[in-house]
Amino acid sequence: MIGFPNQMRSFDEDAGTIRFSGYDGVMEVRFLLEAPALEQIAGLERSPDTDYLAAFDRIRGKIDTAAVRAYKKTRKNLIRLTSADF
Repeated sequence: MIGFPNQMRSFDEDAGTIRFSGYDGVMEVRFLLEAPALEQIAGLERSPDTDYLAAFDRIRGKIDTAAVRAYKKTRKNLIRLTSADF
């Protein structure tokens, strides 16, 4: 079962993604959450001042749940989450 003991996350403005990691045992699984997906599920409007990390933190439980579902489908070590995953 995948878990998220490390709460670190980062926003890559150039790629338009929020990066975070989970662990399946000792194997690291990297996730990329597309900014438009976060905007949709968090009810954000895109602007230069949009605080993606604060929004991510507010709905972390929902994001982790979607990440677990996506991981169970593919078992890959890099997973890109889109609006379809929610």
